Amino acid sequence: MGLLALLAACARAPAGPASAPLPSAEPVPWRYEVAVHGPDLRIEARFAPGVAGIPRVDDDATPFVRDVTEATEGGWRVVRYRFALREAAEKRMDVDTAIASGDVVVAPPSTWLLRPDAATPGSFRYHVTTAPPDRFVAATHPSPDGAADTYEAPTDTLDGAGFAVFGPSHGGTVESGASRVVVSIAPHDLRLTDAEAMGWVKGAVDGIAAYLRHDFPAPRALVVVQRGTPGNPTRGETLGDGGPAVLARAGDGVTAATVRDDWVMTHELLHVVLPSLSHDHVWLSEGLPSYVEPIVRVRAGTLSVEKLWRDLVEGLPQGLPEPGDEGLERTHTWGRTYWGGSLYCLMVDVGIRDETRNARSLDDVLRAIVATGDDVEAHWDVTRLLDLGDAATGTHVLHDVFRELALAPGTIDLPALWRRLGVKVDGERVTFDDAAPLAPVRRGIGGR
Repeated sequence: MGLLALLAACARAPAGPASAPLPSAEPVPWRYEVAVHGPDLRIEARFAPGVAGIPRVDDDATPFVRDVTEATEGGWRVVRYRFALREAAEKRMDVDTAIASGDVVVAPPSTWLLRPDAATPGSFRYHVTTAPPDRFVAATHPSPDGAADTYEAPTDTLDGAGFAVFGPSHGGTVESGASRVVVSIAPHDLRLTDAEAMGWVKGAVDGIAAYLRHDFPAPRALVVVQRGTPGNPTRGETLGDGGPAVLARAGDGVTAATVRDDWVMTHELLHVVLPSLSHDHVWLSEGLPSYVEPIVRVRAGTLSVEKLWRDLVEGLPQGLPEPGDEGLERTHTWGRTYWGGSLYCLMVDVGIRDETRNARSLDDVLRAIVATGDDVEAHWDVTRLLDLGDAATGTHVLHDVFRELALAPGTIDLPALWRRLGVKVDGERVTFDDAAPLAPVRRGIGGR
């Protein structure tokens, strides 16, 4: 039976309408056995009695679901199918669906696990069988019962579940206190040795931990390192649901000599340690890592303070509002998202430090977030973040700047700000004026 025929059959099944699914009593109502067969996956999906809805995968992955059969066994709906993983990676070459690097394929479970389109309480659980030299590594949390090669997470996280890796990858683990960052390396054409790739991850993990004065906050995360597209810079993407994962595609410029200079790993791992916000607040989701990343690297000694300020002076004008702007909350251009979000964070940092005479800062806001125990898996309302930040600093700065820059097209006189901070950029030359009114604030941020 083809996939379209299966979906039609499922729609006719007497399990109940998708709009009113029957709750399943099963704590694990979606169960999967996944076997890797060369370029394909052979998958058996079992859905508990009372589970409603039409099985689906991500839209872009649908053409690669093949040889579907359906049966009922002991009241469970059993769907067996083949997923053409390698073909999906070669035809899509998209990080959100599947992407190949040599014999290694990276694809989130939402690509290859059929699941009902109706809400089901409980968890999904899958077991993966491979044969050497292939390995399987996943961001999904290991099954709580410790079963080998078995992973489990809430059903409502499957659509946004983190990356999984199939094939002869290399790897290791970076430890930070009780936290474990699992590193999976696709060696094909990568201009880094395994040790250098591990060092890239470890440098970012250690830098963030030092900045936060805390072990790396996420108990477990996956970082996948592979060669990027020739001619393109390094790119990164983070997925959080069911277990945090970063995919870093190293650009041509990332070599043993330059890996300490690349910002992407630190940026993406900052995404891992911060709670997720909704799309309306993407400017803050991106602004926080964009602003904090160079500060982390300055304090770790991998970036000069001159470059930190030169990049801010040259880049922040891209975050200012243009005619027709409605504020950061409603204007989601590239410049307003990344540089506008960074501008908000700078103004918050400067405002808190100025008001408290450097006793508090944006550093304290991030440390308060980490103290809650939440990371990218948690979904926060922006008000919670603003309230927590103001409480942690004893100010109203986060809310005040939010009203000025996010709810309205407020603007900042950047040249005046640089004069008050004592920052002067003349081409490649950066100088600092320690007699400037906000020179102590500048030194608090970057050390000089």
